[in-house]
Amino acid sequence: MNKKSINVKTALKQEAAVSYLEALAKSIKSGKIVVQAGDEFVSLLPSKVMELEVSAARKKGKERLTFELSWVTEVEALGDVGLLISSVEPAVAPKVIQVPAANASVTKGPLAKTLATKAPVKSTPAGSSSASK
Repeated sequence: MNKKSINVKTALKQEAAVSYLEALAKSIKSGKIVVQAGDEFVSLLPSKVMELEVSAARKKGKERLTFELSWVTEVEALGDVGLLISSVEPAVAPKVIQVPAANASVTKGPLAKTLATKAPVKSTPAGSSSASK
C-alpha cells in the first residue's frame, strides 16, 4: 500500500462541521472511509478495534477539541517461521563433557579436584539439577 495523505485546514460553519462528523461516523460504520480534497483522495479501512485520543483546551478566547482515531491494518501472513506447538517435548541430544586424558596436566579448578579424587564425572542435561529436593 502506498503512503498517501491529505491534510485540510479551513474555517466553516457549525452545521458544516456537524455534517462532516456525521459523514465520518457513517463511513466508520460502513467499514470504509474515503477522504477527498479536489482530485486527491485517501481510502481507509477502519479496524474493529481503534485507538481514540481526545484533547480539549481553552485559553485566551480560543477553544480546541481534537479527536484522533488510529488503528492497525491487517498484516499479511509471513509464511512458515519454524514455529511448532505441541504437547510433546523434542528429543534433546545429551550434553557431552570432554574429560582430559590421564596424562594431561590439570592443576587448578574443580576438575583438578575431581581428577585428584578419581571420582566419576556425571553429566546432567542443561536446565536439570542433580541435587535432591
